[in-house]
Amino acid sequence: MDALPSHLELVQGVVLPRPVGAHPVLDFVNTRSEWTTRGPARTEWLTSYEAFLIWNSYVGLLSPATVFRLIERAGRSSSEVARRLQATLDFRVDLYDVLTDQATATTFEAAARVIETAFGDRRLVSTDDGPTWELREDLALPLHNLAVLAGDLLTGPSREHVRTCPSCGWLFLDPRGRRRWCSMATCGNRAKVRAHAARAR
Repeated sequence: MDALPSHLELVQGVVLPRPVGAHPVLDFVNTRSEWTTRGPARTEWLTSYEAFLIWNSYVGLLSPATVFRLIERAGRSSSEVARRLQATLDFRVDLYDVLTDQATATTFEAAARVIETAFGDRRLVSTDDGPTWELREDLALPLHNLAVLAGDLLTGPSREHVRTCPSCGWLFLDPRGRRRWCSMATCGNRAKVRAHAARAR
């Protein structure tokens, strides 16, 4: 197999984009190539529910043990798995629009419904460290976990630091106001090459 580009990594047999967003919700919306067009992605990395689970483990949102159990459960319900994956991809589009201030009333409400459902699905449990919120371990868990984090991001102080890469449309946090590209190794370097070529003409 040829070496992967620097922005990709092979994880448990699945090719995934390296996290560059400095927040798991932003890395979630970056799991498809370019957002510069609103049609189908040129490259889609969440190609299956299992790939979505592996991505969750890769970015530290779910433990490997939880992912293993959910993969086993997914194998017994192909129709629900397909529905969960489509709901995930739909939420990603709506969430991107909300985060980039492009949402219509319809897309905002669609994203809000997913987030509200996820918050309502939490239960308060007792742990050795005290009470904490927990989501049920079912096939909705990976999406609901992300939706809770998305709700916190949208209503928290980090929201004002979300930036869009001018080259590919990926999102990232920029609390210091010094970052322009999702990655200097990819979009930043390509921009430098284009600028150099333009000066050389």
